[in-house]
Amino acid sequence: MNRRGVLATDRLTLGFIVLFTAILLLHARDVESFPWLLTGDALVVVLLLLVPRLPAEGLVAEVLGGGYPLILASAFYWQVGDMQLDIARLHDALVQRWEVAVFGSQVSATWHVSAPYPLLSAVLHLCYGLYYWILLLVPLWFLLHRRREAYRRAVFCGALALYTCYLVFAVFPVAGPYFVFPHPTGAVVANWPARYVYFMLGTGSSIGTAFPSSHIAASWVMVYAAWRDARRLALVLAPVAVGLALGTVYGQFHYAVDALAGALLAIALMVAADPLRKALQPPPAP
Repeated sequence: MNRRGVLATDRLTLGFIVLFTAILLLHARDVESFPWLLTGDALVVVLLLLVPRLPAEGLVAEVLGGGYPLILASAFYWQVGDMQLDIARLHDALVQRWEVAVFGSQVSATWHVSAPYPLLSAVLHLCYGLYYWILLLVPLWFLLHRRREAYRRAVFCGALALYTCYLVFAVFPVAGPYFVFPHPTGAVVANWPARYVYFMLGTGSSIGTAFPSSHIAASWVMVYAAWRDARRLALVLAPVAVGLALGTVYGQFHYAVDALAGALLAIALMVAADPLRKALQPPPAP
């Protein structure tokens, strides 16, 4: 039986988990759940040893063996938050100074107050709430259309964006305005997209993961991943990704500086993704 073999995504994940674990080891004395987190990272390494042995063909093998970085993304996200709850060295004061220096005010705290328009709020919160759907829809589209190479490329691009953001979160944690300022009230949150988003944040938000905005970086990079092989899909998702970027600030989920950093990071990753994937891809077997 033909085996799947090592992919560029496996090597990318290995590099990430080595760096991520090194950061965890530096804070071993501060993080109460250190043994459990270290065990989880070790299990990821075991996974990386096993996935190349999956069959080369088959939907289940492709979903698990090709899409595991997106499946594990939530676990890494929670690991960062768990670390920062114990380390408690947030950099919001510094980022707020950057905010004033660049934009002249705390935009995330003032924009929804100066523009409390129900329709604007509903649209931007809806776009923000579609974040996970963007991450999943692009690779799923390629998978269902049996575009294996495009599927693997999309997963690599998404993983690269998320891994990069998680590493920054681990060394430069920022809580974000959602945890710092009073939450929006009134017309701004009187719509079902806003209620849905705030419910999700109330049950699934991880502290210390604001700078740069992974919502912007990952969603824009995923749209880029779709652009070459499914241009119509990319054109449909692009306005949503723009609305998502605006919604991160309007809904007070990120500082405007977080959004700017996420956008700049997305551009840098778009440039780097394909050359890096080519460099990490093992040569074909003779």
